[in-house]
Amino acid sequence: MKLSAEQLNRLFILLGALRDGVLTGQDFEALNDLLRNSPEARDYYVDYVYLCSDLCNLQAAIKHSPAKPREQASCGCEADEELVTPPLALDILKELGDYENQADALELPAPETVCEPAPAVHPSRKPAPQVSKLSMISLITSLAALLFILAYPLLFPPPLTGVAFVSDVIDAKWSSSESLEKGVRLAAGADPIQIIKGIVKIRTDNGVHLVLEAPAEFRFTNSDELAMNYGRLFVNVKEASNGFIVQTHKSKIIDIGTQFGVYTDMRGETELHVFEGKTVLIAGLHNRIEQAMDVIAGQARKFGKSLTEVRPIGLSERFFVRDIESKGNVVWRSDKQIHLADVVGGGDGLGTGQINTGINPSNRPNDKPGEMRDRRGDNTYNSVFGNPFIDGVFVPNGKTEQQVTSAGHIFEACPPTSGYFFADILNTPATVMGPTDTSPFSLVLDGIDYGSEDRLCLCLHANSGITFDLNAFRLRFAGSRIVRFSAVVGIVDCAPSESIESAAAFWVLADGQVRYSNTLRRGAAEPVEIELAETDRFLTLVTTDGESLDITLDRNAIGYDWGLFAEPKLILE
Repeated sequence: MKLSAEQLNRLFILLGALRDGVLTGQDFEALNDLLRNSPEARDYYVDYVYLCSDLCNLQAAIKHSPAKPREQASCGCEADEELVTPPLALDILKELGDYENQADALELPAPETVCEPAPAVHPSRKPAPQVSKLSMISLITSLAALLFILAYPLLFPPPLTGVAFVSDVIDAKWSSSESLEKGVRLAAGADPIQIIKGIVKIRTDNGVHLVLEAPAEFRFTNSDELAMNYGRLFVNVKEASNGFIVQTHKSKIIDIGTQFGVYTDMRGETELHVFEGKTVLIAGLHNRIEQAMDVIAGQARKFGKSLTEVRPIGLSERFFVRDIESKGNVVWRSDKQIHLADVVGGGDGLGTGQINTGINPSNRPNDKPGEMRDRRGDNTYNSVFGNPFIDGVFVPNGKTEQQVTSAGHIFEACPPTSGYFFADILNTPATVMGPTDTSPFSLVLDGIDYGSEDRLCLCLHANSGITFDLNAFRLRFAGSRIVRFSAVVGIVDCAPSESIESAAAFWVLADGQVRYSNTLRRGAAEPVEIELAETDRFLTLVTTDGESLDITLDRNAIGYDWGLFAEPKLILE
């Protein structure tokens, strides 16, 4: 689409507002429309970004760069042979400006009025132009003033302006003596920051979320651009009012409201992985030819000094840390699964919980943690404090109304049970044993041993139930959608049969409504897949004593009902 004069004028107004950080949401949409529909507008946009960036880099280079060749990189690779441009002779410019302001006025003689005959002009030769002293002095003075105006920001740079702050850190170590802890402001134009160890989360004043992994070196050139010499960076611009630019070795990645990751090493080899939305990549290559292209969601590209073209590569979902939370030592690499057994162990579903730990499903105050013996529950719904992801636990008996959520949802289909339970709700115990056993036995289901960190399980010995708050997960993993629950259910293969044929009923509920139920005997296993909607608030897992010989006797009712929810997961999109 060819831009009209009015559209061209509108484009430059929007670019100026973008540069000054005053672009409104409506103006941002208008700028997006122009860039989306007009290749000419995109060309102007790229040129404009280059111009602004180069002016910022010129000031930074004059301020920070010594007039000497670049030394060899610390990795031992050969450095670029180009010389850094030496600083301007700013002292001379300042003296010129001072002289202009302090010099006495120059009086010029009045022009004589005596008329002299015009010199003969050869027909084939033009007369030489006459340059007056007044014009020459005015030209020199104007040039000196112009040079002084251009040099003034370099002579007297404005104070550094904060553009972002450190929002969280995990085990971070910086090269500088200053401790850049949580809450510290970061300024544009400051010296590069080196992260030697750990992970740092940064939020810009414009709402861009950044996560950097060590080793990394970076600095902000302005509020909407970060220059990274090396490191691994994840960028989330979904909540930002403007786009964002990442500058690497002679390359730029221009983002327009998306999520992407950039990795660049000390040699200048760079990878771009786009997870959502769209980016514009301007890649500097070995042959010094720049390539500009769109890289959209699901695509990844590699480029750099040793390459002569931009190469497509496979997208890596887990290569970049996308979020951290130092309070729980949480590092999230966009895992698509939340392990509910890990949550029972005090974690957040990403492997931070402790195995062989659990929760007592009753409110009995005298029970010891991890105790295994026959006990009777009182059918109450018990809140779990200190774990935002678990709404509550209970011991179902089915003889009275069974509440299963803090919002008052009722498990109307709950069958009558003995009301007894034997063990806590456990995250992946290595072994278990009954009161009369002389040696423990492993949690093997369908030939697979679920007793290690590699294969998590939720041990739900009958009778017990647990309810998870799905909204707490949605809040924690913002931007992801919970689509289903999956697990394999059954009674462990190794449970001794004695004279009792162990059997238990397994239940999965959403907001009190039964989504799955089945009664399984020892050694049987069944996969479970439950679709979950955005409106589903609570997920409840229950095991009850099924087909007992005599529900009045606790051993006959729950004897060796070692029920497992193996690999219980919430699947995200």
